[in-house]
Amino acid sequence: MAGFAWFQEGVTYGGNDLANFNSLSVPRLGMTHLFASTSEFLMNSDQTARTVAVGAGNALVGLAAGGATWAWSPGATVAVPTASAANPRRDLIIARLTTLAADGTNGLAIEIVTGTPAATPVAPARPANAVALGWVDVPKAMTTFTLTVTRYTGQYRDQAALAGRAAIAIDWAGQLPTASTVNVGATVYDVGTNQRWTRKSDGTWFTSDPGPWKLCTPQNVQAKDGTNVTVTGTLYIREDSTKWEISGQLTFSPSKDIDQLVLPALVPSGVSRPTQNTYGSSGQTYGSTSAGGVGRFALMTSGAIEYGSDGTIANLYANEQFSKSPWNTA
Repeated sequence: MAGFAWFQEGVTYGGNDLANFNSLSVPRLGMTHLFASTSEFLMNSDQTARTVAVGAGNALVGLAAGGATWAWSPGATVAVPTASAANPRRDLIIARLTTLAADGTNGLAIEIVTGTPAATPVAPARPANAVALGWVDVPKAMTTFTLTVTRYTGQYRDQAALAGRAAIAIDWAGQLPTASTVNVGATVYDVGTNQRWTRKSDGTWFTSDPGPWKLCTPQNVQAKDGTNVTVTGTLYIREDSTKWEISGQLTFSPSKDIDQLVLPALVPSGVSRPTQNTYGSSGQTYGSTSAGGVGRFALMTSGAIEYGSDGTIANLYANEQFSKSPWNTA
């Protein structure tokens, strides 16, 4: 259901009215808190001074009482408390909604919430009316610490960043928000894979942006005469919602007439498999000096790369696109 908001001349509006207006006007897409951009609240640690410097930033903070409001922080430097002598500890750096300005406008105070030392420490609970910015892992009896950014990386899954009009940005290690939690047509930008995903009316995500290239694993094969052939080289694969792309070169040593179908590479985990074997063709060389030809090249349901041709193969050159269709996708 769409929301409407309008202002009436001569009427004074309070903080709750502004919060409600912000909730209606900003595309939150199921998120409670939003950062104004992916380049704000940047953090740098100083191990010698034992501090973390947090840059300026704006955030739409979801309120515990309902609604949300924009607030700004000029940034600050927080001190990391001394390590425990008994156990490691995880502290939480936050931006908490507060009244900073003399005119009563909202601001964000940068704070560090000290965790409880434990054999396996966890971050303390995020306070109400606050956004999480980062974790500080403090080993026991040490002067050093490790800083981990948590703004929109999935540890706090109700936090995201604005990536553009009607779009939010996340970096959740390849996991998208549940499609049912966002509106049809909403766009999510995955910072880690550099892909834009759109929520379809059938409750699934769609992207035409190819994901990052991932390295396949070469597999040694056996020629028809029983000779063991070592397969080396670099073969990459990437995909979007419409296709798989495979590119690279594999070298066969010694050069042999394979004369049968072999599996010289495996696709890495995290890449979808076709529901039916899907086929193409790729160029090859028939030895160190002779002219080349074309062999059969396939992406298998098992995630293996299949290859076969006549002739003595030295190098396989692949630059293939396999279309995703109702025939070969789930």
